[in-house]
Amino acid sequence: MRSNLSPQLCLVPLVLGLLSGGVSATPVPLAQPQGPCSLEGIDIKGGSFRLLQEGHALEYVCPSGFYPYPVQTRTCRSTGSWSTLQTRDQKIVKKAECRAIHCPRPQDFENGEYWPRSLYYNVSEEISFRCFDGYTLRGSANRTCQPNGRWDGQTAICEDGGYCPNPGIPIGTRKVGSQYRLEDSVTYHCSRGLTLRGSQRRTCQESGSWSGTEPSCQDSFMYDTPQEVAEAFLSSLTETIEGVDAEDGHSPGEQQKRKIVLDPSGSMNIYLVLDGSDSIGARNFTGAKKCLTNLIEKVASYGVRPRYGLITYATYPIILIRVSDQKSSDADWVTEKLNEISYEDHKLKSGTNTKKALQAVYSMMSWPGDAPPEGWNRTRHVIILMTDGLYNMGGDPVTVIDEIRDLLNIGRDRKNPREDYLDVYVFGVGPLVDQVNINALASKKDNEQHVFKVKDMENLEDVFYQMIDESKSLGLCGMVWEHRKGTDYHKQPWQAKISVTRPSQGHENCMGAVVSEYFVLTAAHCFTVDDQKHSIKVSVGGKRRELEIEEVLFHPKYNINRKKAEGIPEFYDYDVALVKLKNKLTYDQTLRPICLPCTEGTTRALRLPQTTTCQQHREELLPAMDVKALFVSEEEKKLTRKEVYIKNGDKKVSCERDAQYAPGYDKVKDISEVVTPRFLCTGGVNPYSDPNTCKGDSGGPLIIHKRSRFIQVGVISWGVVDVCKNQKRQQQVPAHARDFHINLFQVLPWLKEKLKHEELGFL
Repeated sequence: MRSNLSPQLCLVPLVLGLLSGGVSATPVPLAQPQGPCSLEGIDIKGGSFRLLQEGHALEYVCPSGFYPYPVQTRTCRSTGSWSTLQTRDQKIVKKAECRAIHCPRPQDFENGEYWPRSLYYNVSEEISFRCFDGYTLRGSANRTCQPNGRWDGQTAICEDGGYCPNPGIPIGTRKVGSQYRLEDSVTYHCSRGLTLRGSQRRTCQESGSWSGTEPSCQDSFMYDTPQEVAEAFLSSLTETIEGVDAEDGHSPGEQQKRKIVLDPSGSMNIYLVLDGSDSIGARNFTGAKKCLTNLIEKVASYGVRPRYGLITYATYPIILIRVSDQKSSDADWVTEKLNEISYEDHKLKSGTNTKKALQAVYSMMSWPGDAPPEGWNRTRHVIILMTDGLYNMGGDPVTVIDEIRDLLNIGRDRKNPREDYLDVYVFGVGPLVDQVNINALASKKDNEQHVFKVKDMENLEDVFYQMIDESKSLGLCGMVWEHRKGTDYHKQPWQAKISVTRPSQGHENCMGAVVSEYFVLTAAHCFTVDDQKHSIKVSVGGKRRELEIEEVLFHPKYNINRKKAEGIPEFYDYDVALVKLKNKLTYDQTLRPICLPCTEGTTRALRLPQTTTCQQHREELLPAMDVKALFVSEEEKKLTRKEVYIKNGDKKVSCERDAQYAPGYDKVKDISEVVTPRFLCTGGVNPYSDPNTCKGDSGGPLIIHKRSRFIQVGVISWGVVDVCKNQKRQQQVPAHARDFHINLFQVLPWLKEKLKHEELGFL
């Protein structure tokens, strides 16, 4: 008998895909538009086009590194002809073409010089900045032209001191004003054809910082990369959300360094406003809806409970959730309501009245009567608006943003401007984005960005995966970086590898799980009392560096030889051990703890009330039924998840009975002699064919994946059948191939005692 036994989301494109396999001079085959305009002669040289709005508009698509010239989109006019191909200087072009993307040149650079000097710069070309003597360079000395037509890095500024620091001249802009004293202002301008994003006018404030946000000049083909959006979005939303409205008053560590500090007794309202008008299109609406669903789930997985408002709109807004609704902070209910909405809801009235939608948000924020309710001034409001910025009715929606600021007493008092209490993020959705309009709606704060235009829905998918920055809460248990670009240890950051070297027996390989900064939980049978500390090697986070061991703590009731006299060669009751590390672990995205049951961290992970008991954890995680679970196995040097079912219901008895097929157990008359109440049982083929653990999986965690968090409920101990002969997992296994795992609920007193100084908050 063996001793260590066996153990989106948003995929709908906004821009409907780039060409594959090079440049095509002919459009993709399309049906004739329902509109009156013919497709004859509208193709683009070097690219293709897509029809929008049932043929009433089209979008030109070029390969990566190219952009449509002179326009990206055209509309079908009532006269039956397409809008003209007109350049920035009003010239008419006969045929559209794909041109190479260039980055703009600096219009000016103060107190220094840059090189090389050129009218424009090709993708991948670099530009360098140097300050004159007496000035200090702030920002990036070297910048590279990116495929989206933007420069990487930060604006280079030659600083010489002043009440406010030199605000700089972002590449492509012109600045008017060179005095940086208190209440001095500077104004920025763009060349014709480019759109200003950010603040056109900035004023030197008493705090020594500039009002508003740094401007940039945008061309129609420019877009934000997922990395740029994630960084900018996270700088304000994530760092705030981590500390707001947590049920237990959980306070983030010093590593948070939040820019926005909120009253701990404050709360957060998030208003999701989704444009469902004709110009958005069904695909983009559905994709944006999926992304918002992912955002809600990610926020909830951090144990914070903001109140949500949910509005879709076209000619009229439809209010699906009000922040005053009793269940508005229930992420599951909000997600359910979001999934119920359809683009067809606005089909009969498909105009665009963004102003009316924002007035619906205003009505949720306001209160009846003259006296505001207690605590109103401690609530942080976040509006996330997904729109193309086009509106054709209701008037300018920016006026409502001004009314909201007035209601929340924002910007009135120079000494207490309260800007932290409102954030308006605008995501440009669809190919017809009006950059001027979305910029006007978005918040403008120093060193922050609130307006974004992404290239397509796949890019937006990347953003929303990164929307809650995993690195900001590394100590939260059971968090995982699930994005497709992650490594094995991004997806299993708790997984530990354990190797024991014995002079006469070779190597013993096991798995384990990081449960705190000093401890790895594993199986006791991986070790013997004679093993020396220096012979035990532990590695975590996929790093080759092996960790020094302080000691191995066995459960006091574990004794593999206890029943030898009764003819039972190996007895695995209480088969758990803790490996204590000599040095404290430093968490990162590939190294994080798993959740343990009956701890405060798991209460937050399960989104349960503070008063939740250990028994309620058990009922939530191991109800009397087949329970979906997983374990992690290494195959061909890659960690892979294996989905199994814990037989915790009517199949439990038959699962345990199959232990008699294990080598050495065939003469056991009462199976409870070897399968004690400390075990969970998986495996078999009815009603699911479970994969089985292998020898090297021993000590690894048996995990429940719930509410986007991973919670360990068992430790892999032993199996009935060796399904991994010659290092390969067998495809055909007998129905009695079962695995047994130590149930952590049954060894909690020992865990609580040994981990009492690890601040896990056992219930």
